[in-house]
Amino acid sequence: MNKRLEWILLFALAAGGVFLWCRLSLPRYQSIDLSISLNKAVDISKGFLKSRRGVDINGYQTAVMFNVDEATDRFLQKTIGPRASQRLLHQWHYDLFAWVVRFFKEKQKEEYKVAVSSATGEVISFSHIIEDTASRPLVDKETARQLALNFLKTTFAFDPTQYIVHAENVKKFDNRLEYSFSWQNKGVDIPWSKSHDKGNAKLLTSVAVSGGEVLSFSKSQFEIPDGFNRYVDNLKQTGQNLTLVFRIFYLALLTIAIVVVVNRKQQVVARTVKPFYITLGIGMFILMAADVFNSYQDILYGYPTTQSLGDYVIRQLIENIIGPFFVVVAFILPALAGESLRFEMASSAKNRGFLSTLLSSFCSLPIARQIFIGYLAAPIILGAQAVIYDWGFKNCGVWDELSWLTQASTSFMPAFTALAIGFQASFSEEAMFRLFAINLFKKYGVPTILAVFLSALMWGFGHTGYEIFPMWFRGLEVTSIGIIMGFFYLRYGLVCVIVAHFLIDAFLSSLPYLLNPHAFFNFYGALAVIVLPLLLGLIAFIFDKNTPEKPLSIRFNPQQEFNFNLLQEICRSKTPEELIVLKKDLQRHGWDAAIIERVFE
Repeated sequence: MNKRLEWILLFALAAGGVFLWCRLSLPRYQSIDLSISLNKAVDISKGFLKSRRGVDINGYQTAVMFNVDEATDRFLQKTIGPRASQRLLHQWHYDLFAWVVRFFKEKQKEEYKVAVSSATGEVISFSHIIEDTASRPLVDKETARQLALNFLKTTFAFDPTQYIVHAENVKKFDNRLEYSFSWQNKGVDIPWSKSHDKGNAKLLTSVAVSGGEVLSFSKSQFEIPDGFNRYVDNLKQTGQNLTLVFRIFYLALLTIAIVVVVNRKQQVVARTVKPFYITLGIGMFILMAADVFNSYQDILYGYPTTQSLGDYVIRQLIENIIGPFFVVVAFILPALAGESLRFEMASSAKNRGFLSTLLSSFCSLPIARQIFIGYLAAPIILGAQAVIYDWGFKNCGVWDELSWLTQASTSFMPAFTALAIGFQASFSEEAMFRLFAINLFKKYGVPTILAVFLSALMWGFGHTGYEIFPMWFRGLEVTSIGIIMGFFYLRYGLVCVIVAHFLIDAFLSSLPYLLNPHAFFNFYGALAVIVLPLLLGLIAFIFDKNTPEKPLSIRFNPQQEFNFNLLQEICRSKTPEELIVLKKDLQRHGWDAAIIERVFE
């Protein structure tokens, strides 16, 4: 294909991808409103406790978690659909997203939790957790009910005529009684299915009272039918089973990669690329370990006050840093094996690995071209994903959840978390499923198209642990994306698919902040992460050194130099037909592919 025509086609497809994503996916993501920042939510919570509850929080530790009401989100999507779900939530001012601020003391049960709407800053729920033996004045049920109603009227302008009594319970402790009241909104009663015995979802307002104190309240909370929760648990089992099957194949791939690396560790290609991939792995580990500290709030929020805070934090940090070590090992080994197999199976397709670049320069037009094409591949893939999901919504009853989009929210620097996610996923997964898997299948005679499909299939069903229902659909969706990735890898190279993969993951992880330019620091931090590969591409383009590629023979050790000279002498007396047979025999008996290639050049 003419290069100019090819670029025009890529730009057209990328523009179409942007249009499709904005048309089909963006409206769903716009429901994530982070107008209230983490720090602002903490200030609101402190003000609420001091002014409304009369609580002195001096001496209390603070931890924050970004909470997504997943149960409500999935139920509404499944029963009334995504668009009707958004209309209903807007009509009843229901907050799917909230900051939950926890105030606690070490080795003390008493603590406070305040939930603040991330969209409006309104305090939507509160709980005061106290010792079971704590004493409160005894009041009767009617007095407690009136206290609860008066609180709701003054706090939320609660209108009892719009509600019916849902539940009234009392729990007796040694030194107090605790009353729980809930009221059901008359205007919201959503059946789980057409069958009347499956249960309905109800919108509740609840208050708990002990003595003269409101211990907890929730402005509004959906009560999801137990039948639906059991249905979801059953779907999750399917996803877990598929993920288990994937892990078996993944371990098989990793084992083969180890065997390949061990058998070829002294070969020229492996020795040449090893320092580069080890350096990348160390960088990946540092980035992931730093993000553990960046996400310190997640660790702190889970602290059980029955144990030492220092011991708990140290233990959690160590446990969270061990994981990245194994991720790095599972990146380096397939990468080394993949480079060796790629050289053997497609030595002329130099852009499918980093070997050629390491023998020349990263500041080159081919690298810049791959990076720029990666920026076109990303919207093409996002557009394809949007179409696949839209088809799934309409024809397969698919619904997804937004909690994974907000995984960076409680980080000190969300953009750094997006960077870590994008870097780790793009390098490790593209090394395993494109660089290694495709070339491995090709080595054993699998046709290229089938090799792309099989690698995409394994990659796709490794994502079925994500809570997108039915969970098998996630496998089909990512497999489809993997096929597109495989095409871009074979056509444009490894750097191209790494950049595209990075951009997709970093973009989606940063999306809540990109849609909220008022969060100045997080917005521009997210933009910086998205632009980072482009800057590297511009550097490669501007400072193009046009460095000629050094021959691999300069990396020969004495033994390899001897084998090279010996094989060269043997080949001089061979006919062309005999050379073809000899080359196949050498490859079959495990001779270093670099020596064979250099001799037969």
